[in-house]
Amino acid sequence: MTTNDRSLRLISIFLLGVMLFNFPLVSLFSREGLLLGLPKLYWYFFVVWGSIIVLTAWVARPAKTKKD
Repeated sequence: MTTNDRSLRLISIFLLGVMLFNFPLVSLFSREGLLLGLPKLYWYFFVVWGSIIVLTAWVARPAKTKKD
């Protein structure tokens, strides 16, 4: 993966995060109700946040080098 491809993917992950933490989607989960004792909004924040961290780590991992 070239540096340009990696940069574009990281920018895409950032924009995905901005969209997922924006008002319309967050308001869908701000309703009453518990899931395993926690409000649904907390679950949404932690799942989305964790997913963004995993995606960023996956894209930013070092490229495998071939050994001759």
